[in-house]
Amino acid sequence: MSDLPGDSSTPSWLDAQQPHDEAQSQAQITGLLRLLAPAPKRVLDLGCGLGRVLVPLAAAGHELLGVDGNAEVLRLCLARLEEKGCAADLMEGDFRDAGALGAGPFDAVLCLGNTFMTIADVDEAVEVLIRARQVLSAGGTFIIDDCPRDFWPELTEGNWLSGLSEDGSSQLVWEAGDAVFALRSGAEVDPDHWQIGPGERRYRLWSDGALRLAARAAGLSAPRRLAEAPLLVMRRPRA
Repeated sequence: MSDLPGDSSTPSWLDAQQPHDEAQSQAQITGLLRLLAPAPKRVLDLGCGLGRVLVPLAAAGHELLGVDGNAEVLRLCLARLEEKGCAADLMEGDFRDAGALGAGPFDAVLCLGNTFMTIADVDEAVEVLIRARQVLSAGGTFIIDDCPRDFWPELTEGNWLSGLSEDGSSQLVWEAGDAVFALRSGAEVDPDHWQIGPGERRYRLWSDGALRLAARAAGLSAPRRLAEAPLLVMRRPRA
């Protein structure tokens, strides 16, 4: 887990520093460098965090705009850029907001670190995808983590069922009839209640089918899997 300032209940797979293990993280970076070559490309990184992806892309000569809602994280990201002798534009904001997408066109819009799973509402996800398409150049790509590949096996194998951790410090609750869940920790844990309350933070475990429908509704191509990365790529049509 990251020792950055912020909400201690944030799950490890949303860690601003390392949401993936080292091998998977490096595979994503390598895949992105290959996909975006040759530099320079103009890239928007939504939820850029400490610059896990942003810094190596900037070091490779790409033009980056990074957006994150945590000002301290952005400060540390800037320090990492300076350490590597490269530069990027950084902006504080919620990636769901229209103003957070900056002025296009971009060759690629990234939403990595499992950030897309924080959009639980399908209609809101379509709106984010539409705004991304609007700032993409013709043939540009919207890129997210391969959440279905990473997390659905955890559910089907019984590792992500509703329940309490062995020490009782955390609780996972699924919404009836939907692939939406909430995580409780510490004082929020309530073994007597197994319905997601209106004020709880909700996440969506996106399936291939749901992403395909959302992409189509937003005017993007169906997600294409880069298995070696692992990433999902949706493209704005050229016509």
